[in-house]
Amino acid sequence: MFSSFTGFSQRAGDYYNRAVANCKQGDYGAAAIEYTRAIEIKDNSSVLYNNRGVCYYKIERYSQALKDYDKALQLNSENANAHFNKGNVLRALERNNEALLTYDKSIKFKPNDKKSFQNRGLVKLVLADYSGAIEDFTKVLNVSPNNVKALFNRGTAYSKKKEYKKAIVDFDKALSIDPKYYKALINRGICKTQLDQTESAKNDFSTAVSSSPTNGEGYYYRALATLNHVNLVKSDARNAMNMRAIKKNILVQKEACSDFEKAKVYEYAKAYEAIKEYCVGVK
Repeated sequence: MFSSFTGFSQRAGDYYNRAVANCKQGDYGAAAIEYTRAIEIKDNSSVLYNNRGVCYYKIERYSQALKDYDKALQLNSENANAHFNKGNVLRALERNNEALLTYDKSIKFKPNDKKSFQNRGLVKLVLADYSGAIEDFTKVLNVSPNNVKALFNRGTAYSKKKEYKKAIVDFDKALSIDPKYYKALINRGICKTQLDQTESAKNDFSTAVSSSPTNGEGYYYRALATLNHVNLVKSDARNAMNMRAIKKNILVQKEACSDFEKAKVYEYAKAYEAIKEYCVGVK
């Protein structure tokens, strides 16, 4: 998150303005150079260090970004943007406990910042603090009820807590706003599978496959949903009355294995073990 400022001297201001222009064009390396020139003139600016840190973050020079954020916070410990940005780098480096504390500080100095709550919630998800994540995503939604990412993330947190019906409500709303939200379709389908809503789950996975046909995940989960029908059919091989059900199971297995093979083609890792488990001997 960049910070704005207009009180620089003319020369520093010129470099600052060039940096801003470069950022708008997506040339963060060039922007970092301009911010460096501005810093050489005004080296006590928390804003300049913060903004150069963002540029370094964008080009994945994380150690330099952290140094700039630390310098920005040394100059102004209440710089909420620098706390937020530092949290983003720590999250990218998977230093999640440190990131959590940094987002706490960002929120302390900028209590209504949706981005800080959103990102802190994501860290809590990784740390398996699902209730805490739900609280953070709810704060985002209290301000912005149609925030698709917050709806998806809260739904994901509910699903982690096995509160599948609540999760589906959030995924439903996210998909009403963005019907092609791939991960929301996948996660809603998984929740439906857990609630034995197998056919509806298959519909979600099929929609996901249609929207992203080269992503193996949709094929994989559709195959699992298909196999769920096999598990639900009560059949006994010794009873001639159930031969029709057994043949149906074989057809269902073939359908599932076809999807597993497609998932494998698109290099979805879980498909390899699923083929070994479910598809050996199926022709």
